[in-house]
Amino acid sequence: MICTQCGERSASVIVKKQQLGQVMELQLCHICAAENHSINIAFEQDPLAIHQLLSNWFPNSQATISRPKKEVAICPSCGFTFSHFLKLGKFGCASCYDTFSSQLNEIFKRFHNGNTEHTGKIPASYGSTLKIKKEIEKLRKQMQVSIQEEEFEEAARLRDEVKRLNVTLEGGSPDGS
Repeated sequence: MICTQCGERSASVIVKKQQLGQVMELQLCHICAAENHSINIAFEQDPLAIHQLLSNWFPNSQATISRPKKEVAICPSCGFTFSHFLKLGKFGCASCYDTFSSQLNEIFKRFHNGNTEHTGKIPASYGSTLKIKKEIEKLRKQMQVSIQEEEFEEAARLRDEVKRLNVTLEGGSPDGS
């Protein structure tokens, strides 16, 4: 897509305007978009900086609701406050993570639908296959340990379990039919 304003560079910004009931769309390069004063974007910043995101989630620093207003946590190493983090989007040092852990847990809960840690997503069709592959890998490691410890009966049982899982993984039934 070529910039509709200069006609020279590749368009990287799409602007939609509504005028007189009609939606007009402009495809602009980054230079023309920066020169266009009707667009309120600071191009020197990241498209979605963390402090912009946090300020939308916690307007007026309401993330510190869990602490009374008189008691403000300050990082002992760098002197940062949580409201300073919300404004900048960055901590001052590694100690800030420990100092503000309770407020960070609130943020993580909002981002991860009530959870405090992100565990990732696996497509449903691939999830069962991945689970079986991880189980096979774990069993093979256990089998190697059993062989080194000369527990050959346990190693044979683990080998049979790996074979059964491989058959399941290949789409057959474990009983050989």
